[in-house]
Amino acid sequence: MPLSRIEQSTDIKSPYTGGAVKEVFTLERQMFKGEEYWIHARYYQCIDTGEKFTTTEQDELTLNDLYSQYRIKHGIPFPDEIHRIRTNYSLSYAQIGRILGFGANQYAKYENGQLPSDSNGRMIGAVRYKTVMLKLVENLKDLFDADDYEKIHRRVAESREESMDTDVDRIIYEGTQRSIYNGFGEFNHRKVEEMVRYFVSLGPSFPTKLNKEMFYADFLHYRKYGQSISGLRYQAIHYGPVPVHYSTIYDRIPGLIRESIFRDGMESISFTCDACDLSVFNEKERGTLKEVARVLQPLTVKEIVSRSHEEPAWQAHYQDREIIPYSEAYQLRLMSV
Repeated sequence: MPLSRIEQSTDIKSPYTGGAVKEVFTLERQMFKGEEYWIHARYYQCIDTGEKFTTTEQDELTLNDLYSQYRIKHGIPFPDEIHRIRTNYSLSYAQIGRILGFGANQYAKYENGQLPSDSNGRMIGAVRYKTVMLKLVENLKDLFDADDYEKIHRRVAESREESMDTDVDRIIYEGTQRSIYNGFGEFNHRKVEEMVRYFVSLGPSFPTKLNKEMFYADFLHYRKYGQSISGLRYQAIHYGPVPVHYSTIYDRIPGLIRESIFRDGMESISFTCDACDLSVFNEKERGTLKEVARVLQPLTVKEIVSRSHEEPAWQAHYQDREIIPYSEAYQLRLMSV
């Protein structure tokens, strides 16, 4: 069932009475640019007075939810995509801003999360394609002196088109367009690979346990920051939440050593891995991964499966093996906020 209202206790004291406070997660209807959106809001409420108050972090998460839905609806790239478009062409803020006709520092603001106007957002989205960017640069040749133009043109011409590597990738990672079903996260090969290697490097890992570690990492990160780490989708099956096409995903990750073992009279697979590269994650993502490892690593496979079956995210969707929307992250029971 979709989130309606969830209340949790917290150690924060009321600014009105100094007494107890509860944190509330709820769906709220909000109008934005003449359109209606249902957003996941969070706030604190003083138990004694009923007064509501928010932190800057809570306000940002609510706004990010609104912006994410608006970006998807209107075809506006997300901040990480806007950043990658510029860096893929090896252009400075001044150079790409001049090409696109933006004001000083405007592109940098978009990379840092400011929502572009619809026209600017679609322009940025269009120039992710190299042929479009090349044509635009060539049409604006007179804006630059000869040396700058040659450098910019060469950098764009030598850049790579962004795409999935193979047809197999397209099948495995279907549904990668951002939505609530992948936590508004951009699918990232490297992050998926290093998430897997990180959890496996902590000790021999069975696929069933690894699936839950991946699920809790992505859903906890969405709950805390409004976006998943990997951009993967998760499905509710008999043994709990799992990444869609998880077996094929793991088979294609280099660096994993697979060993067949027998447990309780049945053959199973155990993964081992020597190392991982955490540099592909930002500080918040690394923090989430370590928090999930701290909670889940001591648990046995049986314990993790049992705990995952207590999650409303699994209970609401396993009968029909449905894809789990990330809005269920607000009801996680095993992981704290």
